[in-house]
Amino acid sequence: MSPRRGAGKRLLAGVLLLAGLAALGPAGDFALTLRLLRGLYALARGHAAQGSPVVETRVRRTMAGREVEAVLYRPLGSPAGRGVVLVPGVSELGCNHPRLAALARILAGNGFLVLTPDIPSLREFRVEPEAVETISFWHAQMRSLEGASRVASSGLAGISFSGTLALIAAAKAEAGRAPAFVLAVGAYSDLGRCIRWWFEPGPVTAAPGTYPTRYYGRWVAMLAALDLLPEGNDRRYLAQLLRSLLLQKDTPPAPPCIGNEAARWRRFACAREDEGDPQLARQILAHLLARDAARLSPDHAAAEIACPVFLAHGAYDDLIPPAESLDLERKILRAPCHLIISPFLTHTHPAEHEPGGWEKARASLRMSLFLYRLVRASR
Repeated sequence: MSPRRGAGKRLLAGVLLLAGLAALGPAGDFALTLRLLRGLYALARGHAAQGSPVVETRVRRTMAGREVEAVLYRPLGSPAGRGVVLVPGVSELGCNHPRLAALARILAGNGFLVLTPDIPSLREFRVEPEAVETISFWHAQMRSLEGASRVASSGLAGISFSGTLALIAAAKAEAGRAPAFVLAVGAYSDLGRCIRWWFEPGPVTAAPGTYPTRYYGRWVAMLAALDLLPEGNDRRYLAQLLRSLLLQKDTPPAPPCIGNEAARWRRFACAREDEGDPQLARQILAHLLARDAARLSPDHAAAEIACPVFLAHGAYDDLIPPAESLDLERKILRAPCHLIISPFLTHTHPAEHEPGGWEKARASLRMSLFLYRLVRASR
């Protein structure tokens, strides 16, 4: 196919996309959909899309006797008409993560009141059920925030692990306080299955001196299981080692008095992709499932949730596989559920797979329809 004919087909696909969306409903929702699509596409390529000016402030409240904090984003010069609590994933930067902040600004620049809570456990690489209570608390605070006078209802959105936590929080909401929608980006359905994948050996894909993205999950899981080891220097050393790996910093040298079991954990944390320790992997997995599986499982929430659910997953997600969102969709029984698996979405970094030609046109159409439904649900 000649470049001219290929360009012509892409132009035709774009025209059909615009015409189809324009026929779906109000022009304002259609225009907002296209602005969000443009902003998300820029973000996926590692750029921060320039939009309307945004006001960013820190918000503090008292929850269960302790002070909690969040970052609030609102449009400058006009009141927000929609609201969302946007929960960060597991990262030391938490609500200050540049990509999360860029997403919040895109939404706020397009008329959303966006609240990004600071959840210390997530900043400390811990996925804990208590985070659900914090998410619920901040959602209940939305109507009292500056700029919320015209926000009739608000939704929940979570990134990675927090996508599942947001779903659980939504299902637990009291009558009259349920979110208008839930958006889960890169969420898990079966945490045990994810851990097995993070622990399994496989082909070598990372360059020498680097680790594959899925090792991030391995280190988070190992950090959560350190109580298998007795208190003391070994546990403190392994905590320092795992946090250094998660932060991509130089790892501390092993102390001369390190125990055999701690040395084994270090080898497993730093092993080549084609190496493993099946016995240790089973031990850690069994420990985590016995302690946390029921409290962190979305199964009950997926069966009970009633508000619209939007599941988005990167087609090439190498931390939480897209099959997790496919499985989660099957578990959602009562609520309207919309799923997209897109090459425009990634988990931890800008997109490395740039779709071309018809693939890009199809992905744009699917993403536009997904965003349009989300925009309609957020009204």
